[in-house]
Amino acid sequence: MLRSCQITREVSKERMTLPMRQYATEGKNIPLKKNWSTSLCTLPKGFDEALVDILNYEVRPDDVFVVTFIKCGTTWMQETAWLLMNNLDYEKTKQVPQMNRSPFLDFHGILPGAPNGLEFSKTMPSPRLLKTHMPANLLPLQIWERQPKIIYVARNCKDVIVSSYHFVKNLGLWGGENIEDFAHDFMNNEILYTSYWDHVVDFWKMHNEPYIFFTTYEQMQRDLGGVIQKLCSFLERPQLSPEQLEETLKHLTFESMKSNDQTNLTDTLKETVPGAKEEFQFMRRGIVGSHKDEMTPELCIEIENWSKVQLAQHDLTEKDIFGEL
Repeated sequence: MLRSCQITREVSKERMTLPMRQYATEGKNIPLKKNWSTSLCTLPKGFDEALVDILNYEVRPDDVFVVTFIKCGTTWMQETAWLLMNNLDYEKTKQVPQMNRSPFLDFHGILPGAPNGLEFSKTMPSPRLLKTHMPANLLPLQIWERQPKIIYVARNCKDVIVSSYHFVKNLGLWGGENIEDFAHDFMNNEILYTSYWDHVVDFWKMHNEPYIFFTTYEQMQRDLGGVIQKLCSFLERPQLSPEQLEETLKHLTFESMKSNDQTNLTDTLKETVPGAKEEFQFMRRGIVGSHKDEMTPELCIEIENWSKVQLAQHDLTEKDIFGEL
């Protein structure tokens, strides 16, 4: 049964194409002291039943969760972690869809009729690699009791806004016309999975917990080999030989993953999502700094100022989380 879930105010705007609500829980057993009733997450209005199932999901001690806000390098990290957990089985990555190797637990709640990754995951042998975009307080409650391994990937806010704008607009999940309107909706917590900074900061504050591995998209771009070495230790897997590391890095290039239809879900989502547009791309550019040629300087400054205000509440700056951007 569902415990301690609060369903709060409606989010409703003409340009939204999904009716939204904001959800919160009391954050039971999460190793952070805060008022969790203020940690709201915007999700489709029909998410109620899926949320019950997610909160009460049976967690296995050897599960590994990849947790991210949307468009933060989720697929990249899933592929990386899966390879390390499965003896670098490159052939399987070309034959079995990533969503069957690392199911998306909240997919059916976001898009009714989508594959139920949560139910599928129950049939999988251990250890499982599981993907979710849920914030800390809406993850399965047993996570905080059993403390399985969690890999969290953050990405700088302006690039997230650009990437998620193209993603939800071309999937037909947001009905606006321009990135300025989208950015304002994003900052007002009216886009799927927002609040963005709550999502990131909660995990940043827990990054010293032994069962949480925190990294950033930018760090993966700067030194993926170094991230892989640290992941091997975190996942209790053998370090890769120089030859294995070279082959793994080649497999994990943006070009390689985009050309592999088992990791690039463009066609799958076009078939799954009724409102998907022809120009939709699941993997679009894959670079750091995409906002620089897609946002006006004025909009960039507005987002930076908003981020400073949000982070100042936690005595943090973007540099504390991401380093130099």
